[in-house]
Amino acid sequence: MDLMFVGCFAVLASAIALFAASVPQGERGWWILLAAIVALVVASRLIGGSLIGAIVLDLAELAAMALVWSRGTVESAAAGRLYLSAILPAIVCTLIALALIGGGGARPGPWIETLVVWLVILGFALKLGLIPFSFWLPAVASAAAPMTTALIVSVVDIATFGELAALRETSPWIFSAHPTAWLIVALLAMFGGAVLALAQTELKQMLAYSTIDDLGFLLLGLIIGGPIGMAGAGLGALSHALSKVILFGAVGVAEARIGQSVTLDTHGLAARLPVAGAAFIAGALSFIGVPPGFGFVGYWRIYVSATQFGGFALIVALLVVAALDLLCYARAIHRTWLGSPQVQVAGAPAYLAAGVVASLAVVAVLLGCYPSLLTGAAAPGLLALAR
Repeated sequence: MDLMFVGCFAVLASAIALFAASVPQGERGWWILLAAIVALVVASRLIGGSLIGAIVLDLAELAAMALVWSRGTVESAAAGRLYLSAILPAIVCTLIALALIGGGGARPGPWIETLVVWLVILGFALKLGLIPFSFWLPAVASAAAPMTTALIVSVVDIATFGELAALRETSPWIFSAHPTAWLIVALLAMFGGAVLALAQTELKQMLAYSTIDDLGFLLLGLIIGGPIGMAGAGLGALSHALSKVILFGAVGVAEARIGQSVTLDTHGLAARLPVAGAAFIAGALSFIGVPPGFGFVGYWRIYVSATQFGGFALIVALLVVAALDLLCYARAIHRTWLGSPQVQVAGAPAYLAAGVVASLAVVAVLLGCYPSLLTGAAAPGLLALAR
């Protein structure tokens, strides 16, 4: 699984770099921080689930905060401070928890066990921006360059989720000791993220809140566990990473061409920017799990495992969240991308950036139709779980 994530991160980082070569996302410092973040994330995954690996990933998160700050605007500085205020206590919580767990993953005494569980919940909720600790992610999405946010939610956050998945396998008691607390966190993220996404008018903030919603859904796969739940969470995380680069990339192309933020009142963009519009629609359908997008490959496994874990009530809750997601993205597609154009395209053509997001959209559809292209080549052991 680690090699699969490393390969995914390398592909997405290359796509982000190609995009930024066409549509500048920052000065020289941006490129240096991009390279540092990717190197640290890949190193943390290769080191594996250990205290050293966690420290390396924490350094990547701090570099991501610096990347937000590096844009040099008042808004980006404020967003960077918010991000830092979440990351620092999160790092403290997770490192203390890992130190208490130790290297063997053996179950500690009752009071230490409870302390570890709550430190892990608090630390990862802050790192991932889950409800009610989502204060930093929408601010970053609004103030940072689109590919900066894409890098954070597709590479840094998914690497962090991978760290949590590793804990699920090495120390399963972290989840089994307090399943109700974990379920509440997941449901809050799903419902809170979906409702708040619907309340947004700016597309980048909508994408940020829908990220929280989706991470709650992936967290449910870890909570349920088992072969199907873990496979669903892993494949869903890869789909999440791919889809978010597509979605933020399409919005980034549009913003570069029209010279303003994309909102629900920016009508008819697809008529002016058909490649970016098609990529956004394909990325959105994949993200919410509509076949033949790649998202369906992982998410239906979570649904299957949820029927055994929580029964009818949990399935109803998931279907309600799915309906909210569909409404959110259908509204964004209808109001922003479709219809008669009401904006002027003034910026220089961004052929390379548009080509990057379109190529990733094609990949998302291909992986949805032929998931063995990924699972068979990168993780033979996971292929049996994904069937």
